[in-house]
Amino acid sequence: MTDGHCFISYSGADALDFATKLSDELQGKQPFINVWFDKRELEPTAEDWDDQLASAISGCKCLIFVMTVDSTAKGSVCKAEWTWALKYKKPVITILLDKKSEVPFRLNNHQHIDFTSSYDTGLARLRTALSRLNSPEGELDQLNQRLIDAQRDLRRARPEDQPRIQADIDELTKQIETQQRIVDDPEGAKREAEQKIQNGLERERQPEKPTAAQTSTKFINPPPGLAPTYFQDRTLETGEAVKFLQDDAQRRPEGHRRRRSGRRL
Repeated sequence: MTDGHCFISYSGADALDFATKLSDELQGKQPFINVWFDKRELEPTAEDWDDQLASAISGCKCLIFVMTVDSTAKGSVCKAEWTWALKYKKPVITILLDKKSEVPFRLNNHQHIDFTSSYDTGLARLRTALSRLNSPEGELDQLNQRLIDAQRDLRRARPEDQPRIQADIDELTKQIETQQRIVDDPEGAKREAEQKIQNGLERERQPEKPTAAQTSTKFINPPPGLAPTYFQDRTLETGEAVKFLQDDAQRRPEGHRRRRSGRRL
């Protein structure tokens, strides 16, 4: 199994030996299955034992409920354990150890494994059920079971709770449709997932804001240092103008040139 443990819920009054043996079998033989067995896991610390149990259930992979006369009797602490597991959407696998025990109403639709006839046969079926939890088919089973539980809760819910439960049902329905496609066409679902990942990577490569288009500087008047266009590429006319100015200077009277020269002294 993947990360996580299987919480064993049982009554110490009539199933302690069975729970101890089951824990040894699951952890001591291959394939290894990690279990949480209170006789070994509970720590005598300052933390309240109820808190340790609640934490172990909320973090478990699944809960294995050993059904005996005492564990299914009214007021059994086991009910608090498996109802806590259902609250956290954990799969609950029930083991029928005593035929006189009565299956709790809320667990009627859950998977039952019979240990009353053969321990070895029951253990083999339990291992198969635990392995299936990690498969696409097992995940689909869990979603369908959660949908059944939610639909039952909706029928019994108070009016103010119905919108929340209906929202859960709608979300579960979508998840079941997606998981069903995975079960029906694993390769197609894999390609679709890879394409979504690729599309996401492409979006991440794009800049968050579009780059502004490059703008050119505009001048109301021509910038300094540039000759007006009517003087550009007019070499002949420019030469004539220079010649005219030179001739004009030569035509001035000598006295006028001398006076200008005298003012500079």
